[in-house]
Amino acid sequence: MKFLLGNFRLAPILALLFLLVPATGQAADTNAMGVDANLEYRTRGLYINPFELSGTAVRDGYWVEQRLRSNLRLHRNQKVSLTLQLDALDGVLFGDNGTFGQVPAPNAGLTIASKRPNEVGWGIGLRPGADPLDADSYIPVLEPRRAIQLNHIYGDAVLPLGLLRIGRQPMKYGPGITVHDGSRSNRWGVSSYSDIADRVLFATKLDQVFQRLAKGKSHVFNASMDEGIFLAVFYDWMSQGTLDQFSDDLGKMGFALQWKQPELKTFGLCWRDILLSANVVSVQNDSFDTDIYSFPLQAQAGLGPFWLQVQYTLHTGSTREVSEGFAVLSNGEPHVQDLHASGMQAILDYKAGPVTLTFEVDYASGDDDPRPDTPITSFTFARDSNVGLLLFEHIMAFESARAAAVGMENLNSLDAPSFPLTEISTEGRFTNAFALFPQLRIDWVDGPTHKFHTRLGALFAWPAADGGVVDPIATILAEDGNDISDDAVNFHGGKPGDYYGTEIDLQMQWTYHEYFLWTLEGAVLLPGSSLKDEHGHGVTSFLIESRFLYRY
Repeated sequence: MKFLLGNFRLAPILALLFLLVPATGQAADTNAMGVDANLEYRTRGLYINPFELSGTAVRDGYWVEQRLRSNLRLHRNQKVSLTLQLDALDGVLFGDNGTFGQVPAPNAGLTIASKRPNEVGWGIGLRPGADPLDADSYIPVLEPRRAIQLNHIYGDAVLPLGLLRIGRQPMKYGPGITVHDGSRSNRWGVSSYSDIADRVLFATKLDQVFQRLAKGKSHVFNASMDEGIFLAVFYDWMSQGTLDQFSDDLGKMGFALQWKQPELKTFGLCWRDILLSANVVSVQNDSFDTDIYSFPLQAQAGLGPFWLQVQYTLHTGSTREVSEGFAVLSNGEPHVQDLHASGMQAILDYKAGPVTLTFEVDYASGDDDPRPDTPITSFTFARDSNVGLLLFEHIMAFESARAAAVGMENLNSLDAPSFPLTEISTEGRFTNAFALFPQLRIDWVDGPTHKFHTRLGALFAWPAADGGVVDPIATILAEDGNDISDDAVNFHGGKPGDYYGTEIDLQMQWTYHEYFLWTLEGAVLLPGSSLKDEHGHGVTSFLIESRFLYRY
């Protein structure tokens, strides 16, 4: 079943901030207050030619957008704190955009008279007068955007045995294949989406608890976040449904166990930055018979010039929620579907002076049978876990959004209890793919005032599903028998194929005093059979992006 299960965001928090402080020791001023704040303003200019590899409706696209991110933390003696993160003008285009008298509308009826930009971005919409059941009818259109988006707001209380955190908070700190906090941590492209949860979390350092119990009050507490054994347990409210019923509530609970060690000498080897993490997460819901478990694992360490990071996540269980929506579309009966999906990423760096060689392997299981009575096997990376610059980030995002729009048009007039079709739109996420991504970085200048590096990468990607890349909407609508393989088509209308294509990526970045960054990125995509139409047509696509980042 083609369903982007990465959207369950089933990985819990892996790194915890502001953990335990000594329960004994010198007295402190409990009224001491502190404020931590920072701002980050980013502008992006992008040019893609073409968006549509096998058509003429959407050729090249060019736009300039912006975002201001603000982080604020208020604390009293590091015991109690409140944290807030918000974005302003996220994805808002430069200028006063739109058509007067329509939505969105500009502030001025004459563009030459405009003196005030508005809050407009772009998305995928129906071309005026076009057939809503034809994917080619959907093109980039302007749409209103929020001026302010609240990401995080939560409170921390450091208790004698651990940290209690309640509120809207990141599911994870830093990048991950299942969830991503939206921080500026990607090697390629940008981060623009924070995976968050309305969560109650308790975390502690197990090693310090055991030592305190063994040694008593004489133990000097180690509150370092860089070493130790950490345990976190949490509960998320994913949906409360109707307030007078419990059966339609969807909750998520789990725990995370993590070991961190900055240095470790064994058998004459000096390891550094060791991290081992194991997590178990459960998602339960009665109304759709949902019973899903997730097992995110992570390991990383450095040894000499080498650094290795491996992430793996398994989703397993069953649910009827996906089938409810697809069954309406295919005029079939909903079924409780088994779920078995997995994803993996391995990154190996070798550093020799200013040169860093990287070999990256990415895998996300896929699904070539979208019928509502077959198992769900599709895994999706987090939205900001970028793999390359163009293929998954823009081309697949555009074509899958068109397919999702067709599916929603079919369901709009039907009484569907769930809408899984929205998840067909990948929004740039890596899914149904196996990729090899060797890279080369050279730090040409690395001083206190100026830094300049270049990065070159070659991305080779194949479909993970045996049946190739399948557009679930077009395939279900074309189904005519028991064998789905002869009805399957890709997002461009051609055969599912067995190769996405080859992408060449280039990055140049100049950093000035750590607080101003200019990044120039480019990509060339040579499409494979999975990106070609029914006539075997698919043209080469190009991307150029320029970014300016101001940090305060």
